[in-house]
Amino acid sequence: MVENSNVERVIEIPPSCPRAADVVLALDQSTSIIVNDESHNNWYVNMLGFASSIVRAFPISPNLTQIGVLKFSDYAHVSFLLDRYSNRNDVVAAINALRIEFGNTNIAAALRTARTTLFSPRNGARPGLPKILILVTDGTATVDADLTMLEADRAKADGIEIFTVGITSYIDERQLRRIATSPSHFYYASNFGALSSVLQTLLDHSCRAAATVATDTARPSTTPVSLICYNVTFPSSTTPAMTTMPSGSRSTSFYNTNNNNGVDNDDNNNNNNNNNS
Repeated sequence: MVENSNVERVIEIPPSCPRAADVVLALDQSTSIIVNDESHNNWYVNMLGFASSIVRAFPISPNLTQIGVLKFSDYAHVSFLLDRYSNRNDVVAAINALRIEFGNTNIAAALRTARTTLFSPRNGARPGLPKILILVTDGTATVDADLTMLEADRAKADGIEIFTVGITSYIDERQLRRIATSPSHFYYASNFGALSSVLQTLLDHSCRAAATVATDTARPSTTPVSLICYNVTFPSSTTPAMTTMPSGSRSTSFYNTNNNNGVDNDDNNNNNNNNNS
C-alpha cells in the first residue's frame, strides 16, 4: 500500500437537511482504480473524498441518518455497519482511514452483502426507514458477472433504492443503469477528478429519497419534498475538471483530509461474500 500523507484539503458543507435514512456506500477498490496513479490519489483523495462529502450532506445520528460502508473487489468486505458510528465526524474519520486492497470487480457480492448484511435489522438497519445504496465503480463486473442482475433485482425487491456512479469509459453504462433503481439513478464521471461533477445532483436525489422528519415528532415521514438540502462550496482554484451535467444541476467539488497512516478502520475482518439467499 502506498501512503498518501501530503494531502491537506478541507470539506466545507453547511448544515444538512433533517432527513432520516439508512445509507450504505459500496466503494469499488479494484486494482484498476490506481493504474497509472502511483500516489493512489484516485482512492485516497477522490474516492474517499467523494464518500466523505456524501456523509457530510446528511445529519448523522441514531434518530436521523445512519451510514454503513463496504468495499468490494474479488469479494465484498464490510468496513463498518450502519449503527457503528453516531456522528458525522466519526463516520468521516472512519472513511478516511480505509485502505485500498485491490483485486477484480465483484458487483454481485457488493449488492448481496449490502442486502443481507448491512441492511439487516440485526446489524443496525431500522425497519420503516428508506434504505439507500450508493454504489461507485470504475469498471464492469468481472467476478460472478452472471449474478449481478439477479442480486440487483433481489436488492430492489427488498426495498433498497440503488444509485450507481460509474467512473471512466471502462464502465458498462447499460449494466449500471439496469442495476440502479431507475436509469436516472445512474451518474457518470469521465475520470476520478470529475467525481465532483455528479456530487450535487446525486446528493439532491438521494436526499429526497430519505424520509423527512417533522419538527414536532421523532417519527420520520416519507412524504417527498422539493427542498435542496445543502450546498457545497470550496475554493475555485482547486476545482477539478467537470463532466457535462443535466440541465439545471450544479457542479461541486469535495476535499479529503486524509494523511492515511496505513490504518484500515474496518470493523469486520472477514469477507462477507458467501451469503447467498
